[in-house]
Amino acid sequence: MNVEQFLIMNGMGTVIKVQVTGDEQSLNWKQLMQTWFTMFEKVCSRFLNDSELTKLNQSPVDVVIQIHPILYDVLQAAFEYAIKTNFYFHPFVGTVMKNIGYADSFHKQGILREHKERASLFRVPSEKSLSFFPALKAVMKHTTEEIDLGGIGKGWSVDQAYHLLKDLGINAGIIDAGGDMLIWGDVGRKVGVTNPFNENEDIAQFFISSGAVATSNVLYRRWKINGETRHHIIHGRTGKNPNSDVVQATAFAECVTEAEVIAKVLCMLPSDEGIQWLKRNFPQSACMIVTQNSRLLITPSISRYVERMVM
Repeated sequence: MNVEQFLIMNGMGTVIKVQVTGDEQSLNWKQLMQTWFTMFEKVCSRFLNDSELTKLNQSPVDVVIQIHPILYDVLQAAFEYAIKTNFYFHPFVGTVMKNIGYADSFHKQGILREHKERASLFRVPSEKSLSFFPALKAVMKHTTEEIDLGGIGKGWSVDQAYHLLKDLGINAGIIDAGGDMLIWGDVGRKVGVTNPFNENEDIAQFFISSGAVATSNVLYRRWKINGETRHHIIHGRTGKNPNSDVVQATAFAECVTEAEVIAKVLCMLPSDEGIQWLKRNFPQSACMIVTQNSRLLITPSISRYVERMVM
């Protein structure tokens, strides 16, 4: 008999919720999910002093470094999207994040304190910033900028969790890691997108039976530096917070990794320009953008993912 089964856990600085439809006597998928997300965080978090990513960031440049296979795979995916987005998105923002005060997770710290920014030079990375050695699962860094896999890592981990569940024969469910969601199966599920100006209400609700959703927002993770407000979205071409009218972007795609990248870039570009960028570079994807003056922009391509929408 198929029943709805639930798992709620903390991980990666957020709450992870998994809901599946399957045989009550099926394999222990809950333990599998707990093990997977715990292991992923231990490997790829820049907030853990002993993580594999921290060790890589502390390693010298121009030296071949063998790394954990999980870190290798997610880093390779991040670098591929960096190239595809012309480095508007890229993972080499760890040094910038630390420099503007984001050295610990919000989940642990609660709120970032007033921070004095240190002067630093930001170099836009290129296709030559990182070399990969597939046979060794090794990389060679050609830049001293530290790597941060925050958003894309979370999205990638959800995509991999989905494949683990599918391998168990679970053919319907939803994984939600702090708004990074993947839905699959034949039953439409309601997904709410929070109003960026009022966290207690949804600005829209969608019914989706399959697809990936990710939302980026410049209002929630904010702090002060010398009296100026900063947030966690870094423009990959400038190394600074973007100057854009977008306060929130929700992206719809085939996988969460891609939705995460799209949502980040849409927060960097002016709203109308961002929609044109999406049409050119990810024509199969869709988005919903909220601007500073509460303007709501939705691409027609959303019909590929959404069965119906309630505003």
